[in-house]
Amino acid sequence: CVLCRRAEADPDICGHKREKYGLCAHVFCLCFAMSLSRQENPRIGLMGFRPRDIQLAVSRAAQKHCCVCGETGATIMCCEEDCDRWFHLPCAREGGCVTQYITAYRCPGNC
Repeated sequence: CVLCRRAEADPDICGHKREKYGLCAHVFCLCFAMSLSRQENPRIGLMGFRPRDIQLAVSRAAQKHCCVCGETGATIMCCEEDCDRWFHLPCAREGGCVTQYITAYRCPGNC
């Protein structure tokens, strides 16, 4: 997955992998990544996420360290007010991070 950088990850946490345009990403990694917005048409790009936007998110994440594993490439920021911690989605459980899918904010369809 270009976002969490894990070849194998728990599909219950990260979702299944999708591949298109030479990009491979877990469904939930796409949905949770900061600064990624989904287009209304799911046929655009990878599940509605434009390839250039995914690459930009990967570039930005290269500067962010995961608060759990310490590696760079963290794409998800804690949503708690005044918290500036970042993490990889597969690290969430180990780090005690809570991931929550709220209906109003879920990706339509596969998320």
